[in-house]
Amino acid sequence: MESMPHRSIVPRRSILILPALLIPLVISSSVSLSQQPADAQHSTIQKIAYEANWHYGATAAGGGSQVEGVESQASQRAKSNLYVKDPLEAKPRWIDEGEYPTWSPDGSRLAYCTTVGTNYGQIRIVNADGKGRHQLTHLKTGACFPEWSPDGKEIVITLFEGTSTSLAIVDGDGTLLRALGSGSEAHWSPDGKQLLFLRPLPHTKIGSGIWIMRADGSDAKEILEDGSRTVQTSWLPNGAGILFSSEREGLSAIFAADLEGKKIQKISSNPSTSWFHPVESPDASSLILEIGTPVDSPVKEVSVMQVDSHAHTAKVLVASGDHFSIVWQRKNEAGAQKADKNRTPAN
Repeated sequence: MESMPHRSIVPRRSILILPALLIPLVISSSVSLSQQPADAQHSTIQKIAYEANWHYGATAAGGGSQVEGVESQASQRAKSNLYVKDPLEAKPRWIDEGEYPTWSPDGSRLAYCTTVGTNYGQIRIVNADGKGRHQLTHLKTGACFPEWSPDGKEIVITLFEGTSTSLAIVDGDGTLLRALGSGSEAHWSPDGKQLLFLRPLPHTKIGSGIWIMRADGSDAKEILEDGSRTVQTSWLPNGAGILFSSEREGLSAIFAADLEGKKIQKISSNPSTSWFHPVESPDASSLILEIGTPVDSPVKEVSVMQVDSHAHTAKVLVASGDHFSIVWQRKNEAGAQKADKNRTPAN
């Protein structure tokens, strides 16, 4: 079974605060791997959803007193809550207990998974305002890692049964459309025609193979293998390659690869922190990352950062949280909203 990373956070008063400028910082100006351009119409983050361990409630929710004296148990994953910042500059708003939130393409709904003891539970859907919560799946075994297709009509999920995982696609009512075979943590390609996912390595208990296949489950092929304990992937916005986190050179850093796994490029790293969950902005101007203490550190602290690919600077989006999902705003949408806000009412 794939190693399903979950970075439990031991409660303490201090949280990880990274400076606005990370020095030394290694990051490329952009990642292309082909001449196909990114979507220049996207530029800013409209809103973000993320996961925070419940004993970080005061920090994540922006008020109240921090819960003390609660120790993380090795035998049970720490309870997590989901928060939304909408717009990005707003105070975080609590949504529900759960893990791995993901926005629908139009930003109107969130899909996420619940936990039952040490296991994953079912997948739920909730409106962006926290209302209309309902259960999507009703499975005998657990499910998690939901992600909407680009057209919003289908959701790919990971199923858990014993020590194995498999992928399936359901519709908006939770009806099974097709089973896709072994794998986990799938991501739709920008055009919705392919899926990027992980499979366990057959010859070792540590690490994963990074695979792609058609959205109907055919033509599955391995891009590359990685022996890291934590491997997370995403598509480049132009669909010409992928990003992934890897410990292949020490602390977890971010790499890019083409769809053949032949061109591998180191994108970003820092000598004192681990970098996870890479997502490039649709206009290829920045990377969104989870930056935290090394995996072996006794205290796990994770922040969500946005790194400017040209200025090589970074800013904190979420001071304490992980497993984020973002809704991007088009340039013309941002301009229209600003014009509406500044328009003088007619007499």
